[in-house]
Amino acid sequence: MNSFQKTPKKEVEEMIVNQMPRDVLSREKADELRRRTGAEIVDVESLLDLGERLDEVTAIIPRWRLKAEDLDLLPNLRWIQSFSAGVNTYPLAEIAKRGILLTNTRGTHAPQMSDQIMGMVLAFSRPLMECIRHQKERRWQVDYPLEELTEKTLLIVGAGSIGQLLAKKAKAFDMKVVGLKRHPEALPDYDEVRPLDQLEVSLGEADYVVLLAPLTPSTRGMLGEKELRLLKPTAVLINAARGPLVEEAALLRALQEKWFRGAGLDVFSKEPLPEDSPLWDLENLILTPHIGGFSDRHTDRTVDFLVRNIGHYERGEPLENLVDLEEGY
Repeated sequence: MNSFQKTPKKEVEEMIVNQMPRDVLSREKADELRRRTGAEIVDVESLLDLGERLDEVTAIIPRWRLKAEDLDLLPNLRWIQSFSAGVNTYPLAEIAKRGILLTNTRGTHAPQMSDQIMGMVLAFSRPLMECIRHQKERRWQVDYPLEELTEKTLLIVGAGSIGQLLAKKAKAFDMKVVGLKRHPEALPDYDEVRPLDQLEVSLGEADYVVLLAPLTPSTRGMLGEKELRLLKPTAVLINAARGPLVEEAALLRALQEKWFRGAGLDVFSKEPLPEDSPLWDLENLILTPHIGGFSDRHTDRTVDFLVRNIGHYERGEPLENLVDLEEGY
């Protein structure tokens, strides 16, 4: 189901609630959203700020975790538009039970996330971390391997919109690109797309492994000790999706004992990463504070998408990026 029957306005005044902190969506961008859609979009910090108008809300754009009890406050809610691509924090079963549509912003994060991933790949290929450490020590010494990306194999676990743009950029470096997808299909810039059940054999073949899969019950902990030990000693693991895709204790041990070359992590099991986490001290790890999805152009791209989807909603048309509530993405 990808559309809905609209409740007559005489019964319910349509209201779209924007629950967005200003460091994510500025007042100027929120005003632009109102101006370009003509919809009644009310900014709130808390749903309780709406008081007696809660029963007028038919759609919501929440930035923070939406809980099942929040839905009890919104008896006429028909649509939830996530500001992120991942929806693992949403009460999916309750949303499905109530017949509410959930959409995400899949596709708006692809340019900046693929840039960051390629940056991590290049940092290992041309060992920039070692060079930076040597610079601080005023040491002119080459004690690290110097490699090219030509003909290196990039394995993308989760060949969605981000993975497809990443594959295009990797091809510009003459890499071999292999994708894993629940429902495999031929995709541009991929040499091969395999089903997810070929994860283990694919891990053993890859020079760079990038995790872009959604976090669902079936993908949580998909890389544990068994899988990490399958990586080549020269391989690099990059997780730009969700921290719990990898068993963090196993990953820490793998990096400390150097089962493979190193890792790039933008996501963690607990965020912010605790100050006492031993991950901070690893020299074979690039660690970034979950910034992959943000850039100087991201908000404009997201606002353009929201304008389109609000237009679909107002006209009773099928919405873009509808989430499969059973699959979780």
